Amino acid sequence: MSFWVPERRPEPELLDGDGVSSSEAEASLADMEWVHRWLGGRALFRGRLLPLLKALPAQQGALSVLDLGCGSGHVGRDLRAAAAESGVRLRVLGLDRKTSHARLVDRGTALTADALRLPFRDRSVDVVLSTLFLHHFTPAEMTALLSESRRVAAAAVVALDLSRHRLALAAIAVVGPLAFRSRLSVLDGKISVRQAYTPEEIAQVAETALPGARVARISRFVWELVWKRA
Repeated sequence: MSFWVPERRPEPELLDGDGVSSSEAEASLADMEWVHRWLGGRALFRGRLLPLLKALPAQQGALSVLDLGCGSGHVGRDLRAAAAESGVRLRVLGLDRKTSHARLVDRGTALTADALRLPFRDRSVDVVLSTLFLHHFTPAEMTALLSESRRVAAAAVVALDLSRHRLALAAIAVVGPLAFRSRLSVLDGKISVRQAYTPEEIAQVAETALPGARVARISRFVWELVWKRA
């Protein structure tokens, strides 16, 4: 490790606990959507993911995407809109461990379940996707999660997440109190960065669960993992 990339510090995020009110949780999830829309997440996400989806085969006419850790479903909504603009037929199903989060997703497009034990048959969805999700897990848990993703995915597994860095922590400390609606967003944002994996760390974990996966840094603080079924 270096000064700019400190040792990883795992810690439960407050939003994942049971002591958060529904109004506070919704405010924090809205902050996540704001970050996605206005701080470069949307452009990065669309620029990386849409070309990949266009090149993948669909099992039933429309490409099916399972969005792990979907929260309020903002990534799925944005992906459907972007796909429609690009002429890609897409079905997105969100999955979250917390019912209070999944109920905020468009009716009939999300379910509550454990990402470590996906309630789907082998190769039953085309793409398993996660964004800002993998940093919640230990290496052992992530190996299980990626193995489950590989089992369920007929075409590809894709993940985008943070890379640990002191400048990212500083950005949250400055921007968060000014822009976020919820105090949780500032606290959880710092926790997320402190326990985020570097591209090198995630590549090492993925070697076992997703042989041949490609991991690349796609911005200063974000990496992308892509595994395609041969």
